[in-house]
Amino acid sequence: MRIQQIMFSNCTDPSREEEFNCWYSHTHLPDLSKAHGFISARRFVNALPNRSAAKYMAVYEFEATSAEVVLRDLTELALQAFDLGRHIDCIEAVPAGNSPLGGQWCEIDPNSLRPLTSHQYPPASPFVRQQMQWLITLLGQPGQYAYTMQQHSTHWLLKLGLLWTRTKKLF
Repeated sequence: MRIQQIMFSNCTDPSREEEFNCWYSHTHLPDLSKAHGFISARRFVNALPNRSAAKYMAVYEFEATSAEVVLRDLTELALQAFDLGRHIDCIEAVPAGNSPLGGQWCEIDPNSLRPLTSHQYPPASPFVRQQMQWLITLLGQPGQYAYTMQQHSTHWLLKLGLLWTRTKKLF
């Protein structure tokens, strides 16, 4: 089946915004393109953000048997990127925002950004690594991810993602 994975994020350090965009377009997207069933990825910047809105959106397209398989592959690849020093330390997952009109998004042209010449980002903290491995295990059990999300809601997962980001800054 065709699956769209939509991710919202912000750069946590305004002085590193250009580095963040170069990393996302020329390192992160190519790394994630190794996921099973990957078809394409596009990035967008929020043209009319409000205070609580995400600044960036990435739309990934896959041909896969389930959304759980896609999310598991993406999480495994992100963990590998941490191990290789290729996962930036100024990204945070955020909710889409609460604009009553939806969002107005402008596509980011990767050709307008220079590739980074080196990657020396810190590894995942033990806590972040443990949580990512827990998610990979959960996603490897058919139906368990959906059951867990029904029990705790997607809001719980976003809070966990924000906690990962904050914890990562401490190490």
